[in-house]
Amino acid sequence: MKRILAVLISIALGTSAFAQKNELTNAYLGLVHYQKEKDVEELARAKVAIDKAALNASTMQDAKTWSYKGQIYLALYQKEFSTTLALHKDIANIDKRNSIAYSETPDLFLIEATNSFLKSKQMDAYKVYLDNNNRGLGDCYSFVQNVGVSRYNQKQFATALPMFELASAVFAGDGKLDTLNISNSASCAYSAKSYVSAIGNYKKLADIGYGKANTWLMLARVFSESGDSVNYFSTIEAGLKKYPTDADLLTEDVNIKMKSGKALQAIEQLTTLVEQRPNDAQLNAVVGNVYDRMANPIGADGKPGPKPANYEALLEKAILYYTKAIELNPQNFEAHYNIGALYYNQSVSYYEMSQSTLSNAAKYKTLWEKPLPNAAKFLEAASLLMPKDLNTLNALKACYSQMGDNDNYLRIKNEIKKLQAGG
Repeated sequence: MKRILAVLISIALGTSAFAQKNELTNAYLGLVHYQKEKDVEELARAKVAIDKAALNASTMQDAKTWSYKGQIYLALYQKEFSTTLALHKDIANIDKRNSIAYSETPDLFLIEATNSFLKSKQMDAYKVYLDNNNRGLGDCYSFVQNVGVSRYNQKQFATALPMFELASAVFAGDGKLDTLNISNSASCAYSAKSYVSAIGNYKKLADIGYGKANTWLMLARVFSESGDSVNYFSTIEAGLKKYPTDADLLTEDVNIKMKSGKALQAIEQLTTLVEQRPNDAQLNAVVGNVYDRMANPIGADGKPGPKPANYEALLEKAILYYTKAIELNPQNFEAHYNIGALYYNQSVSYYEMSQSTLSNAAKYKTLWEKPLPNAAKFLEAASLLMPKDLNTLNALKACYSQMGDNDNYLRIKNEIKKLQAGG
C-alpha cells in the first residue's frame, strides 16, 4: 500500500505541474485571441491564467511566464489608457488629451508589465525571449516616461518620481545609464522633498559629469534643505575643485562665507582669482556675474529677494568686471547681455523704491530713468552678436518702453514678430 500511495503522490504532482503548463498555454492563447478579436473576456482569462502560473513553483522560474505576463499586463494597461483617452475625445489638442490620459490612467498594470519584462530578461539565459522582452520594454518605457512627464508638469512630484525611476531601470537592465530620467528623478525627488532619492540620483549624475557644475550645486542644495550643513559645505567645495570658475558655485561659496561672517575672505577669494588671470575675459565675466547675483539675490522660490545693504557697492563691482570682460573680448555676448540686464534691473529697483515711501519718492523720482540708456546700449550690442536671441529682444522692448522711445520700441517689436513667424 505504501508503494502504491507513493506512486499516486508522484502522479498527482506531475498532474499539478502539467496543469500549470496548461495555464501558460491558456494565457498565451487568451492574449492571441484578444489581439485578433479585441474580446476583453479573452484578455481577462489570459490575466487569470498568467497570475496562476506566476505564483506556481513549477512555472514561476520560467522566463516564458514573465514574458507572457509582461505582454498581458501591457495589453491591460493599453486598454485602460485607450478607455481613458476616449473619455476626453472632446479635447481637440491631441497632446493635451494624451497628457490627461497619461495622468488619469491607473499605473498598476504598467508597472507590473515593466517589471515582468525586466524579470524575464534577467532569467532568460539563452535569450529565447529577447526580442519579445525588448519590444515590450520599449513600449513600457515610452508609456512610463510619458506618465512621469505628465504628472511632473501637474506638479504631482511624489507620483511622478517612481515613473522616472522605473524608466531608468529599463536602461539599467541593459547595464546602461538613462541620464535623462536619472536627471528627471533627481529633479522630481528634490521638488517632492524626497531627499534620500534626490541625493542618490544627483550623485550618479555628478559621478559621470552630467550637468557639470549645476549638478553639484543642486546636490549641495538638497543637503542644505535636508539640514545636512556638513555635506552642503563639502559638496560646494568639491564642486569648485572640478569647476573653479562656475558663477553659480562661486556665488554659493561666497554667500556661505558672507553668512558665516567671512565677508572679507569672500571678496578676497574673487579678487585673487582675477589677479591670477587678469586678462581672462571669461573669468572677469564670471566674477562680474557673481557680484551681480550678490546684488540681486534670487530666493528659493525663484523670485527676486530683498536687496542687500551694500547693493550699490556690489553693482559697481559687477559693472567693473563686466566692462573689463567686454574690453578683453568685445564678442562676449553674455557679458553684454548681463550688464544690460543689470542696468535695467537697477532701473526697476530704483522705480520700486520711488514707490515705497515719501522720502524715497523724492530721492528716486528721476533716478530710475538714468540706468536705462546704458541698458539699451549694452542690450543692442548683445543683439548684434546674437540677432535671433528673443530674451535680448524682449529685454530691449521693455527697456525702450520704459524710456518712452516709441520708434525703437516698435522696431524691436517688429523684429520679435518676424522671428516668431519664422523670419
